Amino acid sequence: MFAAHPYFKRFGYALIAWALFLTAGGHYALLQTVAWTTMVNDFSRTGSLSMAVEKTFDGRHPCPLCKKIAKARSAEGKAPAAVKSEKKAEGFFAQSASSIPLPVCRPLVYAAAPLVEIPERSDAPPVPVPRDLLV
Repeated sequence: MFAAHPYFKRFGYALIAWALFLTAGGHYALLQTVAWTTMVNDFSRTGSLSMAVEKTFDGRHPCPLCKKIAKARSAEGKAPAAVKSEKKAEGFFAQSASSIPLPVCRPLVYAAAPLVEIPERSDAPPVPVPRDLLV
Protein backbone atom coordinates (compact mmCIF):
# COMPACT_ATOMS: atom_id res chain seq x y z
CA MET A 1 0.00 0.00 0.00
CA PHE A 2 1.19 3.51 -0.76
CA ALA A 3 2.23 5.48 2.32
CA ALA A 4 2.16 9.23 1.81
CA HIS A 5 5.01 11.34 3.03
CA PRO A 6 4.09 13.66 5.94
CA TYR A 7 4.91 16.69 3.80
CA PHE A 8 2.22 15.70 1.30
CA LYS A 9 -0.31 15.51 4.11
CA ARG A 10 0.69 18.97 5.37
CA PHE A 11 0.55 20.33 1.84
CA GLY A 12 -2.94 18.87 1.44
CA TYR A 13 -4.11 20.53 4.65
CA ALA A 14 -2.61 23.83 3.55
CA LEU A 15 -4.31 23.52 0.17
CA ILE A 16 -7.69 22.82 1.82
CA ALA A 17 -7.23 25.77 4.18
CA TRP A 18 -6.37 28.04 1.23
CA ALA A 19 -9.43 26.88 -0.69
CA LEU A 20 -11.69 27.55 2.31
CA PHE A 21 -10.07 30.96 2.75
CA LEU A 22 -10.81 31.89 -0.86
CA THR A 23 -14.31 30.42 -0.77
CA ALA A 24 -15.22 32.46 2.30
CA GLY A 25 -14.05 35.66 0.61
CA GLY A 26 -10.84 35.95 2.60
CA HIS A 27 -9.02 37.48 -0.35
CA TYR A 28 -11.45 40.42 -0.25
CA ALA A 29 -10.90 40.83 3.49
CA LEU A 30 -7.13 40.80 2.94
CA LEU A 31 -7.37 43.39 0.15
CA GLN A 32 -9.72 45.53 2.24
CA THR A 33 -7.25 45.47 5.12
CA VAL A 34 -4.49 46.63 2.78
CA ALA A 35 -6.75 49.40 1.45
CA TRP A 36 -7.68 50.61 4.95
CA THR A 37 -4.06 50.58 6.09
CA THR A 38 -3.04 52.61 3.04
CA MET A 39 -5.90 55.05 3.59
CA VAL A 40 -5.02 55.60 7.26
CA ASN A 41 -1.39 56.17 6.25
CA ASP A 42 -2.34 58.65 3.50
CA PHE A 43 -4.89 60.56 5.61
CA SER A 44 -2.52 60.78 8.60
CA ARG A 45 -0.01 62.74 6.49
CA THR A 46 -2.39 65.70 6.29
CA GLY A 47 -4.02 65.46 9.73
CA SER A 48 -4.05 63.67 13.05
CA LEU A 49 -4.24 59.89 13.42
CA SER A 50 -7.74 60.00 14.93
CA MET A 51 -8.95 62.15 12.01
CA ALA A 52 -7.31 59.71 9.56
CA VAL A 53 -9.08 56.72 11.14
CA GLU A 54 -12.37 58.60 11.12
CA LYS A 55 -12.02 59.54 7.43
CA THR A 56 -11.02 55.97 6.56
CA PHE A 57 -14.08 54.33 8.09
CA ASP A 58 -16.79 56.94 7.53
CA GLY A 59 -17.60 55.64 4.03
CA ARG A 60 -17.51 59.06 2.37
CA HIS A 61 -13.85 58.91 1.31
CA PRO A 62 -13.32 55.54 -0.46
CA CYS A 63 -10.03 54.95 -2.21
CA PRO A 64 -9.82 53.44 -5.72
CA LEU A 65 -8.97 50.01 -4.25
CA CYS A 66 -12.06 50.12 -2.01
CA LYS A 67 -14.21 50.90 -5.05
CA LYS A 68 -12.71 47.99 -7.00
CA ILE A 69 -13.27 45.59 -4.08
CA ALA A 70 -16.91 46.68 -3.73
CA LYS A 71 -17.44 46.29 -7.48
CA ALA A 72 -15.88 42.81 -7.48
CA ARG A 73 -17.98 41.68 -4.50
CA SER A 74 -21.19 42.85 -6.12
CA ALA A 75 -20.29 41.25 -9.47
CA GLU A 76 -19.51 37.97 -7.72
CA GLY A 77 -22.94 37.78 -6.11
CA LYS A 78 -24.91 38.50 -9.31
CA ALA A 79 -24.45 35.25 -11.23
CA PRO A 80 -26.14 32.28 -9.55
CA ALA A 81 -25.18 29.35 -11.77
CA ALA A 82 -27.49 26.92 -9.92
CA VAL A 83 -30.67 28.56 -11.24
CA LYS A 84 -29.69 27.99 -14.85
CA SER A 85 -28.82 24.33 -14.29
CA GLU A 86 -32.09 23.68 -12.42
CA LYS A 87 -34.15 24.96 -15.33
CA LYS A 88 -32.26 22.72 -17.72
CA ALA A 89 -32.70 19.73 -15.43
CA GLU A 90 -36.44 20.39 -15.06
CA GLY A 91 -36.87 20.38 -18.82
CA PHE A 92 -34.83 17.21 -19.15
CA PHE A 93 -36.84 15.34 -16.53
CA ALA A 94 -40.18 16.56 -17.91
CA GLN A 95 -39.32 15.33 -21.40
CA SER A 96 -37.80 11.99 -20.46
CA ALA A 97 -40.26 11.03 -17.71
CA SER A 98 -42.78 9.60 -20.16
CA SER A 99 -40.28 7.22 -21.77
CA ILE A 100 -38.91 5.72 -18.53
CA PRO A 101 -41.00 2.82 -17.18
CA LEU A 102 -41.90 2.97 -13.51
CA PRO A 103 -40.53 0.25 -11.23
CA VAL A 104 -42.84 -2.53 -10.14
CA CYS A 105 -43.82 -2.14 -6.49
CA ARG A 106 -44.38 -5.31 -4.50
CA PRO A 107 -44.99 -5.59 -0.78
CA LEU A 108 -41.88 -6.39 1.21
CA VAL A 109 -42.16 -9.59 3.25
CA TYR A 110 -39.69 -10.31 6.00
CA ALA A 111 -38.88 -13.78 7.26
CA ALA A 112 -39.85 -14.57 10.83
CA ALA A 113 -37.16 -13.79 13.36
CA PRO A 114 -35.77 -16.81 15.18
CA LEU A 115 -36.73 -17.08 18.81
CA VAL A 116 -33.62 -16.69 20.93
CA GLU A 117 -33.82 -17.18 24.65
CA ILE A 118 -31.55 -15.06 26.79
CA PRO A 119 -30.21 -16.92 29.82
CA GLU A 120 -30.84 -15.31 33.18
CA ARG A 121 -28.05 -14.68 35.64
CA SER A 122 -28.24 -16.87 38.67
CA ASP A 123 -25.49 -15.26 40.72
CA ALA A 124 -25.98 -11.88 42.38
CA PRO A 125 -23.31 -9.18 42.27
CA PRO A 126 -20.92 -9.12 45.24
CA VAL A 127 -21.93 -6.91 48.15
CA PRO A 128 -20.11 -4.65 48.99
CA VAL A 129 -18.51 -3.84 45.65
CA PRO A 130 -14.80 -4.69 45.61
CA ARG A 131 -12.70 -1.50 45.95
CA ASP A 132 -9.91 -2.59 43.62
CA LEU A 133 -12.35 -2.85 40.66
CA LEU A 134 -13.57 0.75 41.05
CA VAL A 135 -10.33 2.32 39.84
